[in-house]
Amino acid sequence: MYSLLNFLANEARQNTMHQVKITTMTQVHPLTMYSVPELKTLKGSFPGLKTLLFDMDGTLFDTEKYHTLALQKIGHDQKIVPPIGPKELHELMMGKADHLLFEIIKDWEGFPEHWDVNAFVKEKNDQLLKILSQVEGSSFFSVNLRQLLLAARQEHYQVGLVTSSEKVITNQLLKLAGFSNFFSYILTRDDSLKVKPDPWPYLEAMKYFAASPETTLIFEDSLIGIEAARSAGAHVIKAAWY
Repeated sequence: MYSLLNFLANEARQNTMHQVKITTMTQVHPLTMYSVPELKTLKGSFPGLKTLLFDMDGTLFDTEKYHTLALQKIGHDQKIVPPIGPKELHELMMGKADHLLFEIIKDWEGFPEHWDVNAFVKEKNDQLLKILSQVEGSSFFSVNLRQLLLAARQEHYQVGLVTSSEKVITNQLLKLAGFSNFFSYILTRDDSLKVKPDPWPYLEAMKYFAASPETTLIFEDSLIGIEAARSAGAHVIKAAWY
């Protein structure tokens, strides 16, 4: 099992930053951006833009690794034997709601037979909160994202957060980062009738803002999230800045 420091060091070595310029409003595939764009760039590339919707883990915050560490800690404590390595485990978890993850790992060797999905989610969130209590708030987000959100608020854009994480984790991360006041609408796993890759969460956010797909831009990092965003009909940027 990787230690927190080893895992973060490996992630840092693999994280290479490049700049990709947005060139057009209409895209067959989502644009991939390796650094956070400025609002003026988005305004020039997406005429009529009114609404910005953000995924959380891996997009707003560099926190996918902490979810993986929480699951690794459960595996260590419960002596669960995963059939895949740490890298594959991290990739498996990307963008997945915990109840979908439960369906995948519940048959792994050593998984507690008495755990249902609620018990698993509670244990994972408990472990994740312990990890987050040791993390500096400024260490898991880009300062450029704060600047983008601040500019969007100052120019009265509609800004929402759409995440597959539970409310307790979402609120804690927003509090640690000081991001709570940037979002006028937050939809978590606890609020969702359906989860990504279903477009329902993004459609629900657009419904709240009375926003059309043509004036909405969604930021996502995972394939599951991008599928949900594209199915909602909005413009999509694939966030690759972490």
